[in-house]
Amino acid sequence: MPGCVCPHPPLLVPEIGRDGRAAVSATIAAMQRLSTLLGPLDTVVAISPHTPGYGDAFTVKSAPALRGDFAAFGCPTVGREMPCDLEFVDTLLELAHGEGGLLLESVDDDSLDHGILVPLTFLAPQRLVSLSIVNSYESHKALGSLVRRCADQLARPVLFLASGDLSHRLIPSAPAGFDPRGRVFDASIVELLEHGDFGGLSDLDRSLVSGAGECGLRSLIALGAYLGDDARTNPQVLNYEGPYGVGYLVGAFGLEAA
Repeated sequence: MPGCVCPHPPLLVPEIGRDGRAAVSATIAAMQRLSTLLGPLDTVVAISPHTPGYGDAFTVKSAPALRGDFAAFGCPTVGREMPCDLEFVDTLLELAHGEGGLLLESVDDDSLDHGILVPLTFLAPQRLVSLSIVNSYESHKALGSLVRRCADQLARPVLFLASGDLSHRLIPSAPAGFDPRGRVFDASIVELLEHGDFGGLSDLDRSLVSGAGECGLRSLIALGAYLGDDARTNPQVLNYEGPYGVGYLVGAFGLEAA
């Protein structure tokens, strides 16, 4: 089962980024390359740090259709709408409640945040499942494993999409200010993912993580648990850059080499 890592700066969207997209042309090219590598997509299970959760409980959206736009970024007419994979959602909830140890709540909410909408500018699945994050690393490992079990049980192709940016503190003009730990954190993430070593993500020094001001680490940890042994199958970091002070990484995992 494949998985991918996608950044989510709205400036990647043509109507929003406009001339500013030139500075992230390598990220745009990597997202286009990712789309080609993945090919036609059936169900995408996406986890975004910007999707609202319930404290210690993950949420999964159960509205029949999921939709969103970029009104918050000045483009209310630009957006996406697609069916929710209700069979996958129902099976995932059954598995979670059967275990009793993972808090996963269904929410009748059809809204998609930019953490999912930006990757969907480049990827076009037939159906979507939308998940939130929580605080605990271990909970994300359990969630990723649960999504994999669900995909295996339904026996159909599923892509796990980990949405998230890396450090927000790479340069003095960065949105969250500058911290030298930002570049160290991002370099550590790139090195780990180049080797498919998702297990090493949980071992990163907590002060390094805090200083980096990241938003994607928990998404990556969930992806690693979903991939399991497939994480080391042809790991590909397609691009990393941070021209505006936020680290953007595009990666593909679990795909057989051509």
